[in-house]
Amino acid sequence: MRPRSLHVLLLLCTVLVSGPACVGMKPVPLPPEAAASPWKYARVGDRVEYTFSSTLFDPYIPFDTQAFLQGKIREEPPGRTNTVEGRVAVEVVAVRPPWAWLAITFTNDWGRPHPHRALTQAHVLPMRMEESQPRPPVPLRGDDVTEERFSAAGRTWDAWRSEHDSRVSDGSREVRVYASVPGPLYLTQGLLEASSEPAGMGVTVSSEIKLRSFRQGTLEPGEVPTLEHPLGPGTWYDMVTEADSEAPKLHRACMSAEAGQLLTTTWKGAPGEAPPCGDFQGAASTFLGTALYGFITQAATVFPWWPPVVGELKPIRQETVTRGSHAVPATVCTLQSVQTDAIGSTAQEVRYAVDPWSKELNGLSSLIRFTPLFDGTYYVPAQGPRRLDYSTALEDWGVWWKDAGN
Repeated sequence: MRPRSLHVLLLLCTVLVSGPACVGMKPVPLPPEAAASPWKYARVGDRVEYTFSSTLFDPYIPFDTQAFLQGKIREEPPGRTNTVEGRVAVEVVAVRPPWAWLAITFTNDWGRPHPHRALTQAHVLPMRMEESQPRPPVPLRGDDVTEERFSAAGRTWDAWRSEHDSRVSDGSREVRVYASVPGPLYLTQGLLEASSEPAGMGVTVSSEIKLRSFRQGTLEPGEVPTLEHPLGPGTWYDMVTEADSEAPKLHRACMSAEAGQLLTTTWKGAPGEAPPCGDFQGAASTFLGTALYGFITQAATVFPWWPPVVGELKPIRQETVTRGSHAVPATVCTLQSVQTDAIGSTAQEVRYAVDPWSKELNGLSSLIRFTPLFDGTYYVPAQGPRRLDYSTALEDWGVWWKDAGN
């Protein structure tokens, strides 16, 4: 058998994990001792899949800002709804201890590539299989926890449910259900179901996710993917904020992941003085299952059109924006001056990447890939040049995780 044919057969065995052609390639269940630290026993092909739905309602689309400022609005705008739904899978695609690589993919309800702009590409996440240093435990359980038996993915799980309802104070009803023993669901800490139901005032997002299937993998090493489209861990990015009469401030975010937790450190100071990534002592952390749910919620805020501008904010031209070593084709959007007093007015300028998945953005975290490259407001006097009031800009980004993070 030629090497290429053997490679194809191995891939098929990973998918099918059964059948006479896959003798010796059957799933490897987690041993009993894995309960205490399941990531140490990650296998290529370990996989969990969920169905999801997320809906944004914005009552202020469309919204006539100038009419509002001039007191001419007579009725509430009709609002706009945006719904995203389908399936999401988290799978181990390569293992090189102490690292495992995960792929996060989205499909529609029929298992085909997802059509939503933010979900068309697979996201890559390198995960250290053990903690590099002791960290305080991150609590999953909230108030009002009850135990139950929960049916999902063809199995009944011993589970606990946490509910918190703050809709009476314009909050939301939050529900989380986790397997008491994550077992094969260790990738998402045993997440079985999660939902959020807002009170229904202002801009709201309602979301839900539920386990659809799971699978245990094999002892193959897998093929290490590149970090062209990282979810976040393994990368860094810089944002610069500027305000009238204040010195610019740089905000650097460094991201990593260990034993199921996504880690983020932030630094703020003068541009050009940010330290390199690598030290994650004291980093803020969140579980992968929680971050996955948040990413699905965020996807509903990305409307079908691009750039995502509404109302009087209009695309007017395209130009190339240089950020660090990156030259990114961008669409410039502006809001014409809105009179604020007798001697001046305000204006807004926003720049978006022409294509959020273009190669010029390789290495940029998917968590901010669909945010503006630049967003600024200006004061425009009756005479003279406009003056910056406040702006935020993506300044630079890259991959710090190289050579397995060493």
